[in-house]
Amino acid sequence: MTSTSDAFVLLGKIIDGTGADPVDDGAVAVIGDRIDWVGKAGSLPPRWRAEGTQVIDCTGRCILPGLVDAHTHLSFGEAQSEEELGIYTSVEYRSMLAGYHAAKVLRAGVTSASEAASTYSISVALRDAIEAGIVEGPRLSAAGRQITTHQGLEDPFPSWVPFQPGVPGTLVRNRDEILEAVRLQVKDGIDLIKVSGSADAALSNEPLSGAAFRAEEFDLLADEVHRLERHCAVHARTAESVKLAARAGFDWIFHASYMDDEGLDLVGERGIPLVPTLTLLFNMVDAAQGTVGVSAVDVFKQEIDAAAEILTRAHSMGVEIIAGSESGLSLVPFGQWHAREMEIFVTHLGMSPLEAIRAGTLAASWTLPSWRGRIGSIEEGKRADLLVVAGDPSVDISVLQQPSKIEMVFKDGRAVDRTPVPDRRVHPFERTRIFLQGKFVYDEEAHRGVVV
Repeated sequence: MTSTSDAFVLLGKIIDGTGADPVDDGAVAVIGDRIDWVGKAGSLPPRWRAEGTQVIDCTGRCILPGLVDAHTHLSFGEAQSEEELGIYTSVEYRSMLAGYHAAKVLRAGVTSASEAASTYSISVALRDAIEAGIVEGPRLSAAGRQITTHQGLEDPFPSWVPFQPGVPGTLVRNRDEILEAVRLQVKDGIDLIKVSGSADAALSNEPLSGAAFRAEEFDLLADEVHRLERHCAVHARTAESVKLAARAGFDWIFHASYMDDEGLDLVGERGIPLVPTLTLLFNMVDAAQGTVGVSAVDVFKQEIDAAAEILTRAHSMGVEIIAGSESGLSLVPFGQWHAREMEIFVTHLGMSPLEAIRAGTLAASWTLPSWRGRIGSIEEGKRADLLVVAGDPSVDISVLQQPSKIEMVFKDGRAVDRTPVPDRRVHPFERTRIFLQGKFVYDEEAHRGVVV
């Protein structure tokens, strides 16, 4: 396989991202940044059979749409703690790091992503830099800092510690501050507003309940965002936060792990998509074995069980379930886990592989509002964002989580250079200052100090 010209044809098995049956012996014809024709290779129009047409033979491989990750945090820098995220590294350095990580995400086959909260206003700047060709990465829909209260996500420090400038949240304490936060973010060019509607078990290690805002505040947030012709999404893990967000008319809901029957009915009636980001929870459990207290692992497992049960029911009743990795923290590093969510949808929510692929392509494109109808599937007239994959993810969805199986990535009809991004050095100033991981105590029997 070679790099391509402005016009070329790919031959192989087509999985178009719509959920339709694959097309064996298919052909995808591309001119410039658009898909010109899709169908059986035997029906390829004469204009694409002319001598000199570049044909890339992908026989034995599958051709898919580029992946769309509906929940990323490219400005988070793979932080290991809230302190690293909110305090360490300057905005200038973090911005450069975001560009470095964006290249990793694109090489992993993610051609579009929805940034679901940012430190500073980095997501907006990164979106614009990618569009301008300054840095390489997926096209982005950018959120700013998520709007929160003291009871929401992103107010992680004790009350005697001032709200830190690097925290990916904006703290609001009354109606006027809510309106000002929304209006400032719109002024700064965001595509969507992210609201922290509940807390997070990852911070408390306790089962969740309640909501971060009152009902009238959820209503105010959604009304103001929509008045300003933007979209709003909400971090809502609890039953109460899901119901309040659904009644207020939020455009999509993240997590919904503890959604109850009433919330499920509201989401179903109002056609609100859910973006569970189960990958983060699964990675927490897998990584935590032997490194954190048993109680913390149990809380994560409890949330996985609750989410799997209610989301399986949601899927069976037709609620749109969308794939997002929540990449950005050290638990979900960039370029590594963008397809695991689809695999989890198959193993734990009862989706077929084709349904899961749709969740990570066409359905996920809904979280990039200005790109709806133009990306996410292999259809004539859409952007030529394409993957060539060794193996068949319509049979074995785990193929997409194996980097060696992704042989080619195209964004806007151009082959992406998939030479691995070199590993970087982590500066000491990026990490939490820890004197010792543990306690150095005197062992009388050994007559020496030991770490416990």
